[in-house]
Amino acid sequence: MGSKSVVGTKTFTCIQSGKKMIWDKGASQSPGKNINAREQAYNLIRQAQSSSKGASSKRDITIVSHPTTKQADLDEIRTRANDAINFFGADASGERLHIIVGNMASLSWTREELGKVQPAQLSEHSNWERMISSFVNANNRCNLWNAGSHGFTSDGAGLITVTFARNDCTNTNPRDLVWKTTVEHEVVNHLQNRWLKGRVDLMPCWLNEGQAVYYGSVLGTAKNFSEFKEVFSLHKRFKRENLMTAAKRLGYGIDMSYCGNQGGYEAGRLLVEQLIIEFGHVSLIDYTKSIVDTPGPDREKWEVAFEQHFKISYDKWLEKVVPEIERREL
Repeated sequence: MGSKSVVGTKTFTCIQSGKKMIWDKGASQSPGKNINAREQAYNLIRQAQSSSKGASSKRDITIVSHPTTKQADLDEIRTRANDAINFFGADASGERLHIIVGNMASLSWTREELGKVQPAQLSEHSNWERMISSFVNANNRCNLWNAGSHGFTSDGAGLITVTFARNDCTNTNPRDLVWKTTVEHEVVNHLQNRWLKGRVDLMPCWLNEGQAVYYGSVLGTAKNFSEFKEVFSLHKRFKRENLMTAAKRLGYGIDMSYCGNQGGYEAGRLLVEQLIIEFGHVSLIDYTKSIVDTPGPDREKWEVAFEQHFKISYDKWLEKVVPEIERREL
């Protein structure tokens, strides 16, 4: 009784309701000490994750794998995908996944498997194979891997690919920090497509990849805040310009296949974190879901929805928060 969590300017007090511990959002207490905004937001998501585990369920996940794939890797992918879906609770109700697991030496096999469950998009699968193949060179052939969300199968399941490093290399699954967050990242990208009724193209680039990076990083780091900070900071390598410039550039119309490398990972993670600090996880998801039904031209929907939902225009919000974010990043 009485445990407190400070999120931005708001303090939540843990109270007991029957057998369930809930966070009383109406509590007004003094801010906690020695916890910065980053840790506050992280703790907020971890608390939500702990609550979701109490009502966890085994989801409908089909995994098709290349014969060389290790069973331990498949088990890990299934567990992490299942936990990521469970985290979003009612926002992922009835969600099904079809996951294709291959390696960089079996891209043609993966392309064929994509065609079996998504026969109307064969040209897109060929483009995917060419794109991934173009990333490979002599220096990275043994440590390059990939994962992606590909929309929906013909029967409506979320379609995800996981492509490990080549199976003729010593380590076919790089167990680095980024790998720990990848399955969760792609589950979030898929859910975005579900929430927007297949119109994920309506999202601004910064929100599309920023949401996936943020939630993927939190959910994948197993209650280890130091590990979260490390993997979260790795995305700084995608920085191309100052945050204000990136935040205004990374809007509608950027090819989502390249959004992350265009700065979406770097700027997006910071903007999404700030939205969670200010408005909370539930409000952020509600905003995301509202974009598709917002009236107006496609390129304006996300900004109109932003102002309607958060009661401040996107540009005004940036003027207010970018200095704060930059101070936090120093």
